[in-house]
Amino acid sequence: MKSLDQIVAGQIFLVVCVVFYLIWWSMSYRPGEAVSRAGGLRGALLLITAVCGVIGIILSLTGVNGMKPAAGVSFKMSGTWILIIGVIAYFVLMAVTRLFFDRPVTTELFLMTGWAMLEVSVVNALNGAGILSDARLYILLVVIAAASVIGLVLYVCYYRMEEWKAFYTAMVPLAADGAGMVILLLMAVL
Repeated sequence: MKSLDQIVAGQIFLVVCVVFYLIWWSMSYRPGEAVSRAGGLRGALLLITAVCGVIGIILSLTGVNGMKPAAGVSFKMSGTWILIIGVIAYFVLMAVTRLFFDRPVTTELFLMTGWAMLEVSVVNALNGAGILSDARLYILLVVIAAASVIGLVLYVCYYRMEEWKAFYTAMVPLAADGAGMVILLLMAVL
């Protein structure tokens, strides 16, 4: 499987992961309902979500690592720097959201930061390989940044909302990430 095919397949698996997670969330976190979030149909949805997510990450990263720069082109960003900046961003955001907004730290912050790092790595690799033009790279970086800002703002607001608003609002960041990956896929293959 070529690197581009791996990235495309990985991004598709991640979009499927988003869809199944949104279905699982909508069934498992309805306000006023006490349900087993890991049993029966909900458990199956959560398992599909996790499997698609792990496969998507592995395929995307394998594709990124296999990408070679096009002749006379270099990658705009070093993968090492993307990782370092992402780790620093996570700890800064963790401290800021906890200390200044009194937001309990949850897995979502780690997932949002990790998603942004992965997607920046993907668009960087596609650009360096000559698959994405510089214009498309910058558009996709704005899409990734916008999805990340939406996610972060709603992450901070979540515990301050009435429970039905929080229930629906919690789905928006993941939907934004999914939309971002669909836009990436369209720009990479069209």
